[in-house]
Amino acid sequence: MTTTALPQPRDSAANLLRFSSIMSTALTMTAAVAHVMELPAKMRYEPPLYVRLHRTLYPNFGRTAGPAEAIAVISTNLLVWWTRRHRPKAFRRTVAAAVCLTAAHGIFWSVVQPVNVEMMRWPLDAIPHDWTNWRNRWEYGHAVRAGLVTAALGALTLSEVCEQA
Repeated sequence: MTTTALPQPRDSAANLLRFSSIMSTALTMTAAVAHVMELPAKMRYEPPLYVRLHRTLYPNFGRTAGPAEAIAVISTNLLVWWTRRHRPKAFRRTVAAAVCLTAAHGIFWSVVQPVNVEMMRWPLDAIPHDWTNWRNRWEYGHAVRAGLVTAALGALTLSEVCEQA
């Protein structure tokens, strides 16, 4: 008769860390990819409609995807530290995921969030003439983020799949 050993506390903590990293990255990716999927239609909107939608749709993204993204960055960077010592075959892919997530997070704060702040200042009947520059910065900033977060989820998934094979 074969007995299955109970997972060690260390293994359980590592599994929780990997699960947290993958799931929070996946949730982050859903919001990022949603922005990309909306992009073609939104690029045709008139200024007041674009700004009104920006103000009403995206606060909910921030309330859910924002914390998920912070958890993804933190848990994946912790996973890099753990993986280096315990799963060297998965280390490089985990590092790639952490770099992509950290870069995506940096792009949010340096490229996207300043646009959020600026657009909140605009009266709907007095949107600046250069509004498309702000729109493009926001839309394409999110598109780059979507690519980075998708790459991160791919790297995390491969780090698990390739190690199991």
